[in-house]
This record gives sequence, C-alpha cells and structure tokens, in this order.
Amino acid sequence: MDKSIIHLVDDDPAVRRTLTRLLVSGGYQVREYASGAALMAAADELKNGCILLDINMPDADGFAVTKALTEKGVDLPVVMMTGSGDLTLLAWKAGVAAFVPKPFGRNEIVSVLDEITAGHFVATAP
Repeated sequence: MDKSIIHLVDDDPAVRRTLTRLLVSGGYQVREYASGAALMAAADELKNGCILLDINMPDADGFAVTKALTEKGVDLPVVMMTGSGDLTLLAWKAGVAAFVPKPFGRNEIVSVLDEITAGHFVATAP
C-alpha cells in the first residue's frame, strides 16, 4: 500500500533513478522533476504529498523554488537535500520541514519521509 506521493526534484538523472527506486521500495509513489522550473510548471497540481528537493540545480536553486512555491500557495512539506556542505541553517530559515545531507542511506531518508507524510514530524532548528 502506498503511503504518499513524493515529488522528487533533482537535475541529475542518475540521482533521480536511484532515489525513485529507493523510495518506491519504501512504499512511496514518486513523481520526478528534472528541475525547479519543471516542478513550478506543475505547482497547481501539487495537492498532496511531500517535496524532496535538491538545493543545487542550474535553473533555480532549492531556496528559490521553495520561495516560489510559498508565493504560489503550495503548502506541502519540503525536504531539502544537498551534497555540498552544510546548508542546514539556511534551509531552516527558508521554512523547509527537514534537511538531509547527501549521501544518505535508505533508512535515513525513508524515516524522515515517513514522519513527514504521517504528520508527526516537527521541524526544529539545529
């Protein structure tokens, strides 16, 4: 039984494929987006689920995408991920629900998404 929809946004096709397999094995439905612009183009259809968003992307970084989603009234929890340094404080200030540094294991990401999609996750600043 599928738990929820994860809107996966990453510009790297290999990362999207790997994460999609990982998330599907954790019971999630996954919708992939190759860029922040692709997610924003579908913003009116984002009614449920959670957004798993890479920070470093060529068209608009994760912070710009999060701000644009908020301005459009999209009220889905956002989990940011990055492989470049510790941007945790900036992510919290942007209002994300969780921040996951890459690389992360299957159990780590599925645990965070389980908590968020179940509505039990309370974001706290580090």
